[in-house]
Amino acid sequence: MPPPSDYAARRRAVIRQYHPDVGGDPQALHRELARLDREFGRTTGVDPGAPRSTGAAPRASASPRPRVRPTSRIRRLRRSTVRTIDAVRARLPRSVPGAKRYFEI
Repeated sequence: MPPPSDYAARRRAVIRQYHPDVGGDPQALHRELARLDREFGRTTGVDPGAPRSTGAAPRASASPRPRVRPTSRIRRLRRSTVRTIDAVRARLPRSVPGAKRYFEI
């Protein structure tokens, strides 16, 4: 079995060549990475033909989490922060994204 550093270098080379961000084909990238993993005797557990998950892990229990109300200190801090942001946005020129000035009065 080749050393792990050789695996990493070859994997980076395959990704540089076949990655979709540089004009490569996603299926070709998966195919080449799978070939490289087989060559090095590694398993990734990734099936390129399988549907993609949303990335959210399933919750352990089906019961909803109890809602926790913020303390009065947190509520005051939140109100103060919103007021500060609103004051800054009101002073921004119209050309700046996020400005609250939509037209001349």
